[in-house]
Amino acid sequence: MTDAIRDAYSALRKAAPLGAQDCGKLCGACCCKGSGNDGMELFHGEEVRYAADPGFTVRKADGRTLLICTGHCRRQDRPLACRMYPLFPMPVDTPDGTQIRVVYDVRGAASCPMVREQIPADPRFVRAVRKAGLYLLRDPENERILKETAVLFEELVSFAQKIKKEP
Repeated sequence: MTDAIRDAYSALRKAAPLGAQDCGKLCGACCCKGSGNDGMELFHGEEVRYAADPGFTVRKADGRTLLICTGHCRRQDRPLACRMYPLFPMPVDTPDGTQIRVVYDVRGAASCPMVREQIPADPRFVRAVRKAGLYLLRDPENERILKETAVLFEELVSFAQKIKKEP
């Protein structure tokens, strides 16, 4: 595991989307209802953590590394994508370099009430996601993953706006 990954895990260790309240009670833990086809993208350096774990399958697809789960894992075994959900550390290029802006993960609009209803996340969680994103930026491969995901988010938002306008 890389230092960037280790530090990102550490930043998120005690943070949760709604603080002490279990956000899974809002949706019946919808994001943890997995099947053999469900998974999350792993960040560069995370795959070693799951390679020998029989509860997960690591799959390569289209240049990405996915962690396939059954929807049941110990909380401390979750990958970074799950630990940060329903937020995402969006990289933003500025004159001072790449910064992190924490946004709702638009992929969760259909299943996550926090995303759909814009329920504010605990400020400590927002800070932890930002910090984890800054750690991930240290690794060029993770910076690439963050930036590619940011482009995907922009495309999804643009598409959603277009279909809202059509009759």
